[in-house]
Amino acid sequence: MPRPTAVVFGEALIDVYPDNRVVAGAPLHVAAHLAAGGWDTRFVTRLGTDPEGGRIRATLEGQDVDLSMVETDTELPTGEVTITFDGPEHSFVIHRPAAWDAIEGPEELPVHDVFCYGSLAGRDVRSRAALRRLLDLSGAPLKAFDVNLRPPDVLPEVLRMGLRRATLLKLSGEEFDDVARLLGMAPEPAAYFDAGPELRWVCVTMGADGARLVRRAGDELSIGGPEVEVVDTVGAGDVFTAGLVGALASGATDEEALRSARDSAGAILAQQGGLPPPS
Repeated sequence: MPRPTAVVFGEALIDVYPDNRVVAGAPLHVAAHLAAGGWDTRFVTRLGTDPEGGRIRATLEGQDVDLSMVETDTELPTGEVTITFDGPEHSFVIHRPAAWDAIEGPEELPVHDVFCYGSLAGRDVRSRAALRRLLDLSGAPLKAFDVNLRPPDVLPEVLRMGLRRATLLKLSGEEFDDVARLLGMAPEPAAYFDAGPELRWVCVTMGADGARLVRRAGDELSIGGPEVEVVDTVGAGDVFTAGLVGALASGATDEEALRSARDSAGAILAQQGGLPPPS
C-alpha cells in the first residue's frame, strides 16, 4: 500500500544561538515529523550554496524528507535567525533577504493528501506568489495553515490568503486574538469560518493548558496539556501540527487527532531540539 504523501512549503534556516547553530524552521520541523511518521514528505523550500545550505540538505536527508523540490539560490544566502537572551527571556532577528524569500516552486505537484504551509514564508512577494500558485494547484483534501506571527514580518494579505485556502487552521491563543484584530473581525471561531470558506477545523493551542479544536458546525473539543517535564520548547508547536495533520488525514476522529497532536508535542518537549532522531 503506498504511503500517504504530504507537500510542505516554507522556510528552512539556521537558528544562531550564542553558543550553537541549529537546523530549524517551522515547516522543516513539520516535514521531518511527518516523514518520521511514515509519510512520503516533499519539502518545497530554497537554500543558498553556502555550507549552511549543505547542512540543511544533509539533515533533511537524514530525516528521510524528499529533496526533489528543494531549490538552490546562487545569490541569496541560506536563511538565519539570530537568537539572543536576557535572563530567561529571548529575542530573535529573522535576517533578510534569504534564499527562502525567493522560492519559485515546481511547475506541477505530485498527487498528495496534505498541503502544509505557514504565514512567515509569505513575507516576500516572490515566495508569496509561489505559495498562492501552489495552493491553487493543490488538490489535497487537507490544507493545513499554521500561523506563526513573527513581527515585523506580519502581513494581513498573507493571513487572508492562507485562511481563504485552508481546511485546517492552527494558531496559538494569542495569535487567535491578534489575527482577528489584524483582519478586522471578531475574535470568535465563527468569524474565522466566515473568512475561510473551505475551513473545517480551527485549532487553538494554549501551551501547558492544552488545546481546543472547533469544527465548522460549532462543536468543540478540548484537551489538557501534556504532563511532562519540559526540557526544551523548541519545535513543540510544529510537532503538534504534524501530529494533528497526520491523524486527521489518516481518518482519525477529531478526539483521536487532538490526543495524537498533544502526545506528539509532549514527546518533543521532553527532549532537546525540535527534530526527531534521524532515520
